[in-house]
Amino acid sequence: MDNVTIKKSPSGISGIPDADALSMISRFTRNTPEAENIYTFTVILCDNEIDRDYERFSVDALNTLKEMFVGVTGIFDHSMKSSDQTARIYKTEVLEDKTRRTAAGEYYTYLKAWCYMLRTDKNNELIEEIEAGIKKEVSVSCSVNSKICSVCGKDMRSRECRHSPGETVDGKVCHAVLSSPSDAYEWSFVAVPAQRGAGVSKSVKKKSGNDKNHSHSHEKDVFEVSGDNPEEIIKSALSAGDAAFLTRTQIKMMSDYIDSMRSDAENGKNSRSEAEKDIVALSAFTLPDADTRVLADILKKLSSDEVFMLKKALGGRAERLSVYKPAFSGGAKKSGNENSQFKI
Repeated sequence: MDNVTIKKSPSGISGIPDADALSMISRFTRNTPEAENIYTFTVILCDNEIDRDYERFSVDALNTLKEMFVGVTGIFDHSMKSSDQTARIYKTEVLEDKTRRTAAGEYYTYLKAWCYMLRTDKNNELIEEIEAGIKKEVSVSCSVNSKICSVCGKDMRSRECRHSPGETVDGKVCHAVLSSPSDAYEWSFVAVPAQRGAGVSKSVKKKSGNDKNHSHSHEKDVFEVSGDNPEEIIKSALSAGDAAFLTRTQIKMMSDYIDSMRSDAENGKNSRSEAEKDIVALSAFTLPDADTRVLADILKKLSSDEVFMLKKALGGRAERLSVYKPAFSGGAKKSGNENSQFKI
């Protein structure tokens, strides 16, 4: 299943942790730290609003992610370098805003996280940037197991769903509902969020061939496939290496292309079979001494183009023989009256 990277704008609440917060933070430290040496702040990780890719988290997914993100580390730009680890989540909560409705008609619901970092010379500049609202956007990396179509309720990656994200069906915009999270990897400070206001973006990770519900622990570079027709898409995908990303429209285009080719192949198979039968029948007239069983075995080794060419050649020969063959052959000997054969 696709992994989903979420970019959100944090709410800038910062300060020294109280006793309860310090107790929760202590679960992740070897020794109980001094409150004065800790800096805390909050971020909004993800929500149930429809994003620019026409996807949203279900409320159940947010509640599952709530537990998964506790203890998850914060880095920069998804670098995956241990040296870039700068903060950690010590508390999460799913909150509902009943004064606001999403585009899907639900109450706006979001996953909020409380984070901490050390007040060190290294982090002082970052803390100042957070306080000033410069370091504001974050992106989270997590994995979900299903993308449910808001129109038909089927997984949008299956052939059972024929809808496309963004299309309007019965006055409503079709979108994918991201459900059943399987893991939360990390969250990062980033430069630019992708979604309006909160900023949501997606990233694809390669799946294990023997486990459909989990992804590899490492990320792969993803190549976005280009092309507006099947031939271009195939060429672009072949140049992408091991990891290629196709849009929903491209996937449907390729699916229709495969169905069309499968239909053409079946028709071609039937046409060849009929052509082989015709060749055997024609050979009885044009090549009366040929063994039809041997001819049938030979035909199986020929390409379809060769089979059709042979049928055309034998058909032409049969037509010529029919023209030159006497109208009456093998009849009785002529009598003295050359018209006697026509007597009744």
